[in-house]
Amino acid sequence: KTILMVLSIAVYFLLVSLMITVGRNMNAIATLPFKAIGVDAVVQKTGQIPEQMVGAIYPHSNGPIYPEEVKTLSKLDFVEKTDSGLYFWYFDQSYFKDVFGVQLDNTLFSDILKNNLEAGDYVLDKKNVLITKDFAQKISLSTGNSLKIGQNVFTVSGVLRSNLTGNIIPAAIYMNYDSALQIAQQSTEMEKLFHTDNKSFVNVVLLKIKPLWKGDVQKAVNSISKDYLVFSEKTFSSKLIDQIKLISSFGQIAFLILGILLLIAYGFLVFYSIKTREREIAILRMIGWSAKKVQKQFLSESFVLVTFALLLGNVFVSLGIYIISRIKIIMEIPWEISAKPHFLPQENSINRAVTSNIPVSHDWLVLLLCSLAFIAILVTINYLLFKRIKNIKPELRNG
Repeated sequence: KTILMVLSIAVYFLLVSLMITVGRNMNAIATLPFKAIGVDAVVQKTGQIPEQMVGAIYPHSNGPIYPEEVKTLSKLDFVEKTDSGLYFWYFDQSYFKDVFGVQLDNTLFSDILKNNLEAGDYVLDKKNVLITKDFAQKISLSTGNSLKIGQNVFTVSGVLRSNLTGNIIPAAIYMNYDSALQIAQQSTEMEKLFHTDNKSFVNVVLLKIKPLWKGDVQKAVNSISKDYLVFSEKTFSSKLIDQIKLISSFGQIAFLILGILLLIAYGFLVFYSIKTREREIAILRMIGWSAKKVQKQFLSESFVLVTFALLLGNVFVSLGIYIISRIKIIMEIPWEISAKPHFLPQENSINRAVTSNIPVSHDWLVLLLCSLAFIAILVTINYLLFKRIKNIKPELRNG
């Protein structure tokens, strides 16, 4: 019975420690899709579907976001840095193009492009663009070649690594924001829908959150306007919980029930131990041991048992973390931030799944606190039950 109880405590300690460790790493796991672009959230605005797919078209989740709105978003107390850009599809008689206009005075997207340049030079002025490697291969372009978008002709100044943003805002062509805005403002279809009247605007805002801030980004942004579409770690959290049953609501309820059963079983084991050792306790009382001294002796024995169980549990945790860190999780990027035309299968067939190992490691503080909590709870149960030792008195027998 004692060996079984030691193993039960060790296994339950393993499960609780893993649940807390994985739970504490949920934010890091859920932000993995955004790591490629070095931000924590992407904000867009609800858009509309045009009558015709002609010229520059904003993906249907992308409505215009004006400078004063970007300024308001950037002033939210949890925002450390912002960037913004203009993303659109372009349809003409040659081939489909998806374009992202980069704000050159901001650094988030500029740094991504600079770090992913494979050939040529980082030049984004009104006459030069950068293209991705897969787009260059698809239409046989290289640095120095011309690229026509509507009536505008650009020179390819550099070639970028393919899929440099992990398919979040998956543009094939990157250009100066002013050039992108000019093309977007010439779109008859978009003007019909949004009536921008040649105003400046963007349709993608990137937010980098202060590291120590804890809160709901989506709720904070939507408090400004319900029209905003916010993609953050919350976007992927529910899908993660479905895959990591350990921290699901069902898993937590199961842990609670199992914990209560374990405490009851442990209490019965302590009670049984006292009951079967009443003769031993009576003899100790007979030879002069006080009830308090007997209690201390039994508490010491229980402390050793609990400590051994927790040492074994910590060994199990090391093995459990190793196994969990090898488990792969899959997060599907929503179409809205990985937008490609549904009616072009060859374009829309990109891989929107982000696959990664669960990034967990030993959290020594969690293990220490869990160990102390287990010791405190189990020793308290022993202390309360051992109080009945004072009722076990030596029996005096006549010779």
